Amino acid sequence: MPHITQHFSLHRLGLVTGALSAVLLAGCGGGGSDTPPALDNAPGGALFGFYAESPEVNDPDPAIGGVYLDVPNSEGSIKGRMSFRYFDCEAFASNSIEIKGKKLTRYINGTAEGDLDSQSSNELTNRIFVNLSADYSRANNAYRGNYDLGSRGNDERTLANCNNQKFVLARKGALTLYPASTVFPEKFEIKQLNRIISCSNPPAAARKVLLDVIDPQAIGTSSANGMVYQTVGNDLRLFSLTVPADAVISNKEYIVVVQLFDNANQPVAFKQIRTSF
Repeated sequence: MPHITQHFSLHRLGLVTGALSAVLLAGCGGGGSDTPPALDNAPGGALFGFYAESPEVNDPDPAIGGVYLDVPNSEGSIKGRMSFRYFDCEAFASNSIEIKGKKLTRYINGTAEGDLDSQSSNELTNRIFVNLSADYSRANNAYRGNYDLGSRGNDERTLANCNNQKFVLARKGALTLYPASTVFPEKFEIKQLNRIISCSNPPAAARKVLLDVIDPQAIGTSSANGMVYQTVGNDLRLFSLTVPADAVISNKEYIVVVQLFDNANQPVAFKQIRTSF
């Protein structure tokens, strides 16, 4: 029996020694990745992108809208805006609600709150509350996630200032944000002639364009509303969108974000430029 006990103890010692060696090896960067992906700090800075409403039974035309975030390179607070301006008859800078939240390694979690210029069929207030979350994918170089309005949303809303035009505000949807340097496809270009914005080399699948004009001074230290203008075009054969003169200030620098989508509101092109009008 003592002999068997000694053998068992040596066996356990070998296991412990092997485990300790593996830990030391990993700590020195050998034998695999030196940091688990979940602990990496994802890219920060100015992020631009979109949300796309989830298809609902009573919403035949799910909307898309622009989003921007200011995110630290490490961990910390985030801020930004998401735009619910769907129609050209709506005021330029209205319907842009403020985003607040936190970044933890590669994860973003936040809330957005603000008033829309439309009356809800279900709620007594025009105010909406949005929960959002996303995480960074190194393979796609993008933050992707979801947002939802909790028990609210998925209701018919009426725009009193737009001839009582109606639309459905979806209860939830998808969220995607790209680093500012992102361009896809590779040869996609934004063209500008005064206040006329167009593009070249759009993908064949593109059927819809989302144009956002953003004030760069609202990104960084300011929490002001940077969403100056947003519009959506549904006919790329005639893709040429004019930024209204009273939406921008002459010779002031703006960020122009152009995003193209297919019939299912899936992104097929993205680019942003800094320019003046």
